[in-house]
Amino acid sequence: MPFTNNTKVSLYYNVTGEGPAVCLINGYRLSGFAWPAAFVDRLSERLSVIAFDNRGTGRSEKPVTDYGFSDMAADVAGLLDHLQLPHVHLFGFSMGGAIAQEVALRHADRLDRLVLFGTFCGGIWAEPASLSVFNRLTANEKQTPEEAARIAWPVTYSAEYLAANADAVEQQMRRELEYPTPIFVAQKQMESLRKFDRYRDLPRIKAPTLVVTGAHDVLVKPRNSRILASRIPHARLELLHDLGHRAIWEAPEEIADLVGDFLTRPIGGTR
Repeated sequence: MPFTNNTKVSLYYNVTGEGPAVCLINGYRLSGFAWPAAFVDRLSERLSVIAFDNRGTGRSEKPVTDYGFSDMAADVAGLLDHLQLPHVHLFGFSMGGAIAQEVALRHADRLDRLVLFGTFCGGIWAEPASLSVFNRLTANEKQTPEEAARIAWPVTYSAEYLAANADAVEQQMRRELEYPTPIFVAQKQMESLRKFDRYRDLPRIKAPTLVVTGAHDVLVKPRNSRILASRIPHARLELLHDLGHRAIWEAPEEIADLVGDFLTRPIGGTR
């Protein structure tokens, strides 16, 4: 199994496909194993896709402390060093999008292009989810991992997808819970999410950026993506109709095509 041997925390990773590299950073409580196979397979037809387990998740090491997004951005930079990649495209989903912003600001020389998916800038300018929605994601020590996943479904998937794809949602949950995230890690991640604030720094992001959101996202409301796109120079915004927070899982191949097009077609002034 491939693990990094040069990072402060040992990270499990997997690389598929050939071509320019894109590193995927997953969200709250999710490991690299949680990405939908159809999304990775389609993306790897044009790109070398790096999927890894954030510290504390999946098969990566699970330290007791140091779950700040600056720590996790350093993990990404260390992973790239391990793979001997001077720079890559970066794709961040939800909490992973917050980590990707940290990488873009702290390790700007490692980025080619940036995709921020279903994420936010934090701070007082971000539009938070309602309390009833937010409470469905709050880590509870009395819940089993399966109970926590089921409680979150109505605010992570769109209502239409959830109603029509019960079997697919169930199978995806089983896939994710093969390597469940410990409750203490989820709590540390939530602490970092609450502290995150990069609103004032967004104009310093120089990488060509695509911002994407599901129009039916009730967890990270679409206005958050509009804020990101308005603050990052020359960013492009894509609003995906009829999709929720987990839009990547709801329409994996279509989104892989959208992302693949952005990452492989010429953009003036990029490497």
